Amino acid sequence: MTVPVLGTLNHTPFPYPVPPSGKKNRARLPSKQPLQKNAYQALAKALKARAEELGLSVRELAERLGKPRTTVHKTICGQRRLDPIEFVDWCEALGWDDPMIVIKSVRRK
Repeated sequence: MTVPVLGTLNHTPFPYPVPPSGKKNRARLPSKQPLQKNAYQALAKALKARAEELGLSVRELAERLGKPRTTVHKTICGQRRLDPIEFVDWCEALGWDDPMIVIKSVRRK
């Protein structure tokens, strides 16, 4: 067996076989599935609609929440979930007095 020498034509940069390109058969992560449910999408739409109703930009809403702008953007686009405590903070920032009313309106849709 000959050892390839750098600079020769038979040199391969990777000593291990490279997997074939194309679609990878990766299992979907369970944490991404709830975001596709109608309730999460309806909540994201409600948050976005309320921010627009108040005339708040993503940057202004992020300042009110004390969160990074990208986090706020992902949340109102439905790419990120809210935990219950964080949802209460969002309700306060958007001027909603009762979070339960928001939850009930989202669940009916």
